Amino acid sequence: MAEERADLCNMVDDIMRACEADECWWPDPDMRPALHGLATDDPQSITMGLSYLWASLAEYPNVFESAVPAVLYVLALLDRKAGGDTVVRSPDGRLRPLRGHLLTWLSTVANAVGDVRVREFVELAGHSPLEYPNSAWRAVRQLRSQMYDAATAFLDDPDPLVRQEAITAAVVLVRVPELAVHREHIAAAARAFLDACTDPVRRRWADEAFCELSATYVADEPVRTQPELDRMH
Repeated sequence: MAEERADLCNMVDDIMRACEADECWWPDPDMRPALHGLATDDPQSITMGLSYLWASLAEYPNVFESAVPAVLYVLALLDRKAGGDTVVRSPDGRLRPLRGHLLTWLSTVANAVGDVRVREFVELAGHSPLEYPNSAWRAVRQLRSQMYDAATAFLDDPDPLVRQEAITAAVVLVRVPELAVHREHIAAAARAFLDACTDPVRRRWADEAFCELSATYVADEPVRTQPELDRMH
């Protein structure tokens, strides 16, 4: 247990160092303890940690260097099931167990470095963010198989909100060529969710997720996010 805590602490240190090395902004002094709060069971600490986690990712169209250690930290938190069943609201108002919020974050970061975002970056900046071998974009893209494994570990989670976020993340990730072999598996998970779901909003979401994985769907279209109505639940 002490070794796990030390590993998580080291990951937070890596995030802070990446933030401090970024010439565009300097992290808030409260960021370090807030990120540590994600490994606790305290709702207030988790909520604060989520707000800083989102801030460490990106500011469209850029992906910050801190996104790389942040992904590793989130993967470790999911592996340890940090926070247990603690339910909190995300910065955008969604009520979820922590693992659901972390899966949402993974789907967002996977989408942020996808081919659609690369093309948009090229249109805005005139060059590709993948031109540089050590760019954050490349480093995050190399973690996508680990992100997929983390998402699929929650496809059978007892909480439907967590399963929903796991499918959402997996749908984004199987658009990647090297992960496309898993599309049928994720389509089956989306169909099972749809068949068991009675809530009309979530049924619509599950149907859209299933359709996105059909053979006729254009694989690199921007991923559809959760319906706005979902934020009220």
